[in-house]
Amino acid sequence: MEERRAQLRQSLGPAMGYLNAIVEMGVLKTFIDYKAFDMIPDSGSISLSELARKIGGEHEVLERLAAHLIAADFLTSPAPDHVAHTAKSLTYKSEQMAAGFLVHVFNMLFQPMAQLPTYFAQHGLASPKHADVTPFGLAWGHPDKDVYGILEAEPALAKVFNSMVGRSGALYPMKGVYDFSWMQQQVGSLDGERPVFVDIGGSSGLALRDMLSDNPFVPAERCAVFDLPKAIENAASSLDPALQSIQLVPGSIFDPLPPAVRGSLVYQFRRILNDFPDGDVLRSWKTVREAAASDTRVYVVEELMQANRTTFQIAQDITFMLVGGKRRTVEMHAALAGAAGFRLNAQFQDTGNECAVLEFILA
Repeated sequence: MEERRAQLRQSLGPAMGYLNAIVEMGVLKTFIDYKAFDMIPDSGSISLSELARKIGGEHEVLERLAAHLIAADFLTSPAPDHVAHTAKSLTYKSEQMAAGFLVHVFNMLFQPMAQLPTYFAQHGLASPKHADVTPFGLAWGHPDKDVYGILEAEPALAKVFNSMVGRSGALYPMKGVYDFSWMQQQVGSLDGERPVFVDIGGSSGLALRDMLSDNPFVPAERCAVFDLPKAIENAASSLDPALQSIQLVPGSIFDPLPPAVRGSLVYQFRRILNDFPDGDVLRSWKTVREAAASDTRVYVVEELMQANRTTFQIAQDITFMLVGGKRRTVEMHAALAGAAGFRLNAQFQDTGNECAVLEFILA
């Protein structure tokens, strides 16, 4: 009997680990949502009764949830019915990066991943072919919208998403990876009305801000952020002071580009192509090709799929699949661009991560 019990425990071991991880994420997300970590004093303790009163919850359920965090060493219990912070739990207060990232992962991965079997049951065991039919859409109750349409329809989700995108931008710098000095002489000889740099899907413009700061010879007034109307509206309401003279141009990359951003010297796709299936990426390339000038260059800034992938890198690729996208190799990017009339001119690898700048010119 004891041997059978040992075999059963061994068989269930991995599943029990998954169970604990799932419960832990749900409990942490709840504590963050209700700002429970914020209400616990940085030093000293608080009774669960007082904490329940402050966050508007029942003592009984808070006792049950806190028990898991205490057992997992996220919180301590210096006295009966009391909780206190640890160094770990302090990082989950509302304004901390760890809290934002956990909520982001819960929203963008945890909930959609639970819908993956349902998606396959409905659409077959195949990667999403359309950005508006995805596990992410099922998870958020919008089975006919792409990820950006869902963000527009869900302001609270968009707030967390945009915050994480903005805060993680520093992980993917262009400075030290790509040399823009070639533009200095080029800009001076261009027609004064011609756009110089268009950041497609540039959201709040922070990537453009950093490029302008590092390359002051680029005239800001001839640069633009081109994004969906809601994103442009949000950018205009909180525009960085350094970007007051840039152009904010609303539109869709799946429609012909408006006059204000046609014929640009540079177009940039920064960390957006991986969000879409191949068909939509090709449509994006064709849109840019139709608007490009003979000397246009296109930058693709993305984390690349590598030959020797880690488990985490493979997990990232599956994460993109949840919204209809994928991580791509250099060759995959080049093939899609080539089908629209571009060719890969150069590749610049960031030595600090797997991100690279791929430079394309007209074929």
